[in-house]
Amino acid sequence: MTKEEILEKSRVDNGGKDIEDLEVQKSAAKIAYFSSFGLCAFVSILNWIFTGHVKIDCWIVFFGMACVTFFVKFAKRKKLHELFVALGYLLIFAALLVFFILQLSGAAQ
Repeated sequence: MTKEEILEKSRVDNGGKDIEDLEVQKSAAKIAYFSSFGLCAFVSILNWIFTGHVKIDCWIVFFGMACVTFFVKFAKRKKLHELFVALGYLLIFAALLVFFILQLSGAAQ
């Protein structure tokens, strides 16, 4: 079997996607995930330093993103661990969202 035949068989097995491209996408997604966490932490620290309060807006987005990520992983891989993590993130997301709405309505200070 030649190199070209092996590559073509690999592309067919992977739905026309290149293994290297899939690995790059996976690595980029992981870096983006951790970078977004770091940015949320950075923004929260700056808010706390300058205002004495931590805004939860970016955390709502972060935990919403994490929740969706783990629900998709559970749907694709059917691993119970992914479901439990997704449910944990969903609880945090929901609590932050409720608190955010309460803040907007003036019920929570």
